[in-house]
Amino acid sequence: MTGKTPDGKEIFRQSKIYMPIPQQFGRGDRMGRGPYEKSGMVRDTSIPAHKTVHETFEIAYPMEEIKKGDKVERTLKSGEITVDVELWYLPYGNKQQDPYLWHKFSKVVKISTMGK
Repeated sequence: MTGKTPDGKEIFRQSKIYMPIPQQFGRGDRMGRGPYEKSGMVRDTSIPAHKTVHETFEIAYPMEEIKKGDKVERTLKSGEITVDVELWYLPYGNKQQDPYLWHKFSKVVKISTMGK
């Protein structure tokens, strides 16, 4: 997931990985397959079948500083963020080996400050 300002500046980037089988010995980007490689499994983070999964991402939006006499006040800038979300299926744990884009969407979120 990424967040961009109207001028195209990226202000947020974060990803979430759902993985039913651990990475090889719990390290790297290579998926483990055999029982000897399951030593890295702490918990199952796969997406459950026929269930909706909700994720929360907190995006820090830029602040602006306004001088009022001797003081400097920081306030949230009004504006908008374009949020782009992609859901990938990576059968081998990385985008170099047979990736598949399941879903992609983009949404503009308007931000306004109270009292302005």
